Amino acid sequence: MEKNEFRAMIKHLHMKSLTLKEIKAESDNVQSTSAPAFATVYNWVNEFKCGRTSTCVAPRSGRPIEATTPEIIDKVHDIVLTDRRVKVKATDISYGTVILILHEQLGMKKLSVRWVCSLWIIKKAKTVKSTGKVMVTVFWDARGIKKRPHLAKKKVFFHQDNARVHTCPALMVKFNEFRYELFPYPAYSLDLAPCDYFLFPNLKKWFGGKRFTTREQLIAERESIELKGDYVEK
Repeated sequence: MEKNEFRAMIKHLHMKSLTLKEIKAESDNVQSTSAPAFATVYNWVNEFKCGRTSTCVAPRSGRPIEATTPEIIDKVHDIVLTDRRVKVKATDISYGTVILILHEQLGMKKLSVRWVCSLWIIKKAKTVKSTGKVMVTVFWDARGIKKRPHLAKKKVFFHQDNARVHTCPALMVKFNEFRYELFPYPAYSLDLAPCDYFLFPNLKKWFGGKRFTTREQLIAERESIELKGDYVEK
């Protein structure tokens, strides 16, 4: 059924004093797949209550729907190229239609207050995280376990400073689990924090300004440090 036929049926059922639900049910019985929605039935019943007799839709004022014709698209394109600061009102077309023409039909984007072809815009490269540092954990004394193996048979004395992050409950529980004997001392002690005062400065002195791209280069540099540069590469 056409829309006018449905409206005529709604008008006829309304004149028979049927309720909205009854009119909707009759419409569904006649054509269940294309019957008007309840909101449509409600609107037309109100129109007939106000004295309307025609079932035809009155012509609407304003610009016709076909605003995206090739002629209109070319016109919008010429306007944008002539004056990039032109306003939508100057085109005499709705805002949504202008945006549709610029983005969908012309494939343009706004860049620095100027409409340009989207192919002109350089895509930003995505940053990829890379490994820039390698952590080295050092456990040592004056001579080391390798030269003093008897130290390995003794219990562990752990130098423990009084910094809050080093005395948190979770860390203390782990120390008790490993049965480490803590040796408390003030933070940044010259004698009991040798890494801060002896190891790190020497590492900076030897490795400062150098870059290693492979593990072999790093091993070769370490051997050079141990031999104090007195060796010949084979």
